[in-house]
Amino acid sequence: MTTPLSEPARLRTAEPIIQLFHVSKVYAQEHRALDDVSLRIDKGEFVLLAGPSGAGKSTLLKLLVCAEPPTSGQIVVSDVSVHRMRRASVPYLRRNIGVVFQDFKLLYRRPVFDNVAFALEVLGLPRAEIRRRVTRVLHQVGLGTKLHLLPGRLSGGEQQRVAIARALVIEPAILLADEPTGNLDPALTIDILNLFLDTNIRGTTVVLATHDEAILRRYRQRTLTLEGGRLVEDSR
Repeated sequence: MTTPLSEPARLRTAEPIIQLFHVSKVYAQEHRALDDVSLRIDKGEFVLLAGPSGAGKSTLLKLLVCAEPPTSGQIVVSDVSVHRMRRASVPYLRRNIGVVFQDFKLLYRRPVFDNVAFALEVLGLPRAEIRRRVTRVLHQVGLGTKLHLLPGRLSGGEQQRVAIARALVIEPAILLADEPTGNLDPALTIDILNLFLDTNIRGTTVVLATHDEAILRRYRQRTLTLEGGRLVEDSR
């Protein structure tokens, strides 16, 4: 049985895994998507990243996974100063970061198994190891009997589980999720959140962006709130 998110699963360490120091991101026409954000997330934490649409949540996650560079400030992920990294080194950092996108980003012409296996093929793992890991994680997310189906034959909730499986199969130290329950009904939302909790219990640091007030009320985790690109609250 899954432990409620409001109950601490284990003692947390005090070792930082994500740090931002006065980070800003400015786009065209001087739009400040992030404005002087400083924060620290420790290994093993489960953190909700809250705020309305346009608050800067997605931008922050993109910076953490090196999809975009900050305009100013310093970002440290797993003891690596991201702003000093060579472009060729970015894939090595991403091997320890799983990302669940809001729009799934699945390969709709390839079956579920291939969608999840792709993340490991990029890493060059042996085929036997890929099969073992993919089979295990698909059973973990409740899709063990659907690995040969195309994503288009799955429900929205099942497609989201495929995206989560793809992020989990690399056994990441950090899992970033951008509005992963935005299009799901309340029952499926609880199922998806419980998957993230189970992952956190096994030691993965989870950062989940959401503007869903129901999630924020139900799951009383540490919450970082962004408004207009600024970090306005850090509640525990």
